[in-house]
Amino acid sequence: MTYELFIALRYLRARRQQTAVSVITAIAVAGITVGVAALIVAQAMIHGFRTDVQEKILAGTDHLNLLKEDNSGIENYRELTEQIRRIPGIIEASATIYAPVLLVANGNQEQAILKGIDTTAGTSSELSSIAIEGLGQLTTPSTEPDAETDEETPPDRLIIGQQLAKALGAKLDDQVTAVSAITRLTPAGLQPRPRYTKFVVAGIFSSGWYQYDSKWAYISLPAAQRLSGDGDTAGVIRMKIREIDRVKELGNQALNLAGRGFITTDWQELNRPLFAALQLQHQVIIIFFALLIAIAALNIITTFTMMVIEKQRDIAVLRAQGATPKNIRLIFLLQGGLIGIAGAGLGLLLGASACAIANHYKFISIPAEIYSISHITLKLQIWDCLWISILALAICLIAAIYPANSAARLVPAEVLRHD
Repeated sequence: MTYELFIALRYLRARRQQTAVSVITAIAVAGITVGVAALIVAQAMIHGFRTDVQEKILAGTDHLNLLKEDNSGIENYRELTEQIRRIPGIIEASATIYAPVLLVANGNQEQAILKGIDTTAGTSSELSSIAIEGLGQLTTPSTEPDAETDEETPPDRLIIGQQLAKALGAKLDDQVTAVSAITRLTPAGLQPRPRYTKFVVAGIFSSGWYQYDSKWAYISLPAAQRLSGDGDTAGVIRMKIREIDRVKELGNQALNLAGRGFITTDWQELNRPLFAALQLQHQVIIIFFALLIAIAALNIITTFTMMVIEKQRDIAVLRAQGATPKNIRLIFLLQGGLIGIAGAGLGLLLGASACAIANHYKFISIPAEIYSISHITLKLQIWDCLWISILALAICLIAAIYPANSAARLVPAEVLRHD
């Protein structure tokens, strides 16, 4: 151990006649500890919330969509879908139609979006992972009326979100009516013509994403085509990709296959306002708690200034025995570093313990109707712990610079003359 470190540790230990300095030092360490722990918990909460929201979004929405620029139907969707499936990195591609409707059941009505999926393309795996009840087949046994018996066409099947089913009071095998509007040209101009389509609830799903479970329902692609009235076309070719960070690159490859007149949208673009708000919130919280650590570090300036005043005679003796101003400065900088290390270490322990307890008892609960998740899981990352500790240590060292320079500038002769 160097003598600078030995003296720094000795000055930080309490003596009876230096109780005030010792108490202020303990307060400084406690302030750094609380600031570090608060910043760690805030980082874990923001990262956990962002991760949970992203997982829910990716579970309920498509990674990448290909559609026409003018929103017209894609006529060659079968051939184009097969070509897109061959792109390395795309694990699933299928034709889809999105139809906004008004669902009516049991005297209740709710706005919803019907998602027509191609059940022949293996899209049922998407439903099987989030289904909680039923999950019957979407395909209808017969889509044309029987001419001999003059029976009506059996209603198409529908798999509905859990929250939407609750709002409608719908259960398995209940009948739901979808009201859609198709415009027609009349002497008075374009006029909407309502169309009523009956569905039978074949299953109920729950993705955990409230906005999705309360507004979406699945139907078969042929049923969606009949509902839209656009014939054998698809509105969107939806894609799931293996690495979501490559969504832009794979989107460009899909555009090259489709040719002119097509555009792509991805999950990042569709949810940009949400993630921009989360990023802004993240930055504000980091600045706030960093200022909290800086305010706690002000105690270090007070502590070391008082210590320099009390230790003037000791400093003068050290200088007379050959210690240089650089050695004296290093003693007080080491004290600042020791306080930073102690505060960061205790803060890491306190923050990690708080995260573990909060996750175990699910302390941070939020309204699912607003945030689409019922509670926040705090996710602590090693990188966050590292940079927060470095930040706390750097602030403590900066706070110790002024008292250290003041001690280094002391003139031994003048101090001993007045002693």
